[in-house]
Amino acid sequence: DIDWKFIANVKKNVEDNIDNPALTVDVLCSLMGMSRTSFYNKLRALTDQAPGDYIRLIRLKRAAQLLRESQLHVSEVAYEVGFNSPRYFSRYFKDEFGVQPSVYQEKEGK
Repeated sequence: DIDWKFIANVKKNVEDNIDNPALTVDVLCSLMGMSRTSFYNKLRALTDQAPGDYIRLIRLKRAAQLLRESQLHVSEVAYEVGFNSPRYFSRYFKDEFGVQPSVYQEKEGK
């Protein structure tokens, strides 16, 4: 299905650039070869999320994986997934998963 290929391509582009804090919606639109409006409308229709929120969700899911599977500190994970600030990262992580990243790592980590 063409819609799932689109979503897979968006995910791949975000994951390929996940450590780059400069990955913005505009950069992603360029990588996808689409105008900002077309990209926004298509992604919103398929995921019910704004592009910026979708990028952040992919980053947070990767962060959760790193917290479970590695021995990296929370701040290292934050930078690894493209957040400029561990504090900003922690706030969004808690909003998404309901616990602070350090607590998540204690409970879920190896």
